Amino acid sequence: MRRILIADQLIDGLSHTPIKNGVVIIQDQTIDAITTKDQLGNDPEGEIIEVPGGTIMPGFIEMHTHMHCSAEPEAYEQVTSETHEELLMRSVEAVRSTLISGVTTMRDLGSKNEIAFAVKKAVSEKKIHGPRLLVTGTPITTTAGHCNFFGTEADTADNVISALRNQVKLGADYIKIMSTGGVFTPRSNVRVAQYNSDTLRLAVKDAERLGVRVAAHCHGTEGVLNCADAGIHNLVHSTWLSADPAESWDYRPEVADIIAEKGLWVDPTIAIATIRTEKGIPFSDQEIAASAVLSDMEGRFAILKDMWDRGVKFVTGLDTGMSYVGFGDFAYTPQTMVEGMGISEMEAIICSTLTSAQCLGIDSETGTLEANKSADVVILNGDPLSNIRRLHDVDTIISQGDLIKQTGKVLI
Repeated sequence: MRRILIADQLIDGLSHTPIKNGVVIIQDQTIDAITTKDQLGNDPEGEIIEVPGGTIMPGFIEMHTHMHCSAEPEAYEQVTSETHEELLMRSVEAVRSTLISGVTTMRDLGSKNEIAFAVKKAVSEKKIHGPRLLVTGTPITTTAGHCNFFGTEADTADNVISALRNQVKLGADYIKIMSTGGVFTPRSNVRVAQYNSDTLRLAVKDAERLGVRVAAHCHGTEGVLNCADAGIHNLVHSTWLSADPAESWDYRPEVADIIAEKGLWVDPTIAIATIRTEKGIPFSDQEIAASAVLSDMEGRFAILKDMWDRGVKFVTGLDTGMSYVGFGDFAYTPQTMVEGMGISEMEAIICSTLTSAQCLGIDSETGTLEANKSADVVILNGDPLSNIRRLHDVDTIISQGDLIKQTGKVLI
């Protein structure tokens, strides 16, 4: 089927200058051409979808989800008690909700193997609706470590390598390692490393041998340093928490330079507080006292902006499935990059598309609007370059050539 998308401007994900009166011509599942309205001619062949005042851009790329978690306040209790059947039902709804928000590529960064691989297969076979799905399956963690209740526990370097190889054998597109503890897991220590840099370096080497990349959760500075030293492809959170509980931050600019020089990607999961604030969900005094990210948001943003200025490449992960972080909430990430960090709207959009595709190693397939790439396209109402919040207002979605949403109406 041939479709012709027309809007007031087109952002291709490559150029910092939008194309006025842009047009995307789609043939079946592929982009056939990028052009402008005045070059179309009077009677173009195909279904025309035009959004006056709108903006055409690549589909969003969500880099950090946990599809089998509920996003409800009781997310921990649910994921640790529900059956596989219940978790599968949650996951089917999660990938659909993600797709209809404008996300056409989604990486699940830690769910039970029995869930993640089954859902990926069902999406690829079009038995259920979801974005292009890349999965890690179970994360690799220490005994009693972060997310041990749906992870593979591995305490030695040999055990880590064995766990990594098993995930690759099962079909993992990426590997997830818990470099530090996390707030979702009772009694894990967010400020202290779970693995040393030698173990992480061996994991990176073996993953590269097998043709996959490694993402590592890292809150404490010790964990961030180990990930940077080991060359972890994608640092997740990179929070720079001090080992001293009396201190908030222990930021090391010289290590940010190393992250930039090595070309590593950082997923700062920057929008969780924004979501709760915008939705009117208050933070308890206990939550604020326990979280440097909540008690000193300005300090967190200043660190991230300094990393950006030093050339660190940021991708757009939301940590969906965690309490209060919904599967339709993607647009809060680029919004917070602009409003919190202070980068430009176009820079945040490129993080959300091309840069995230590069981190996933799929930029030859998607992430930009170019001829012969996958037809992963959204049309927004309005101009996100003048107001980044327009990313929340998606009129039309095409995912791998399938029309998912039109004039704001969900079609699946």
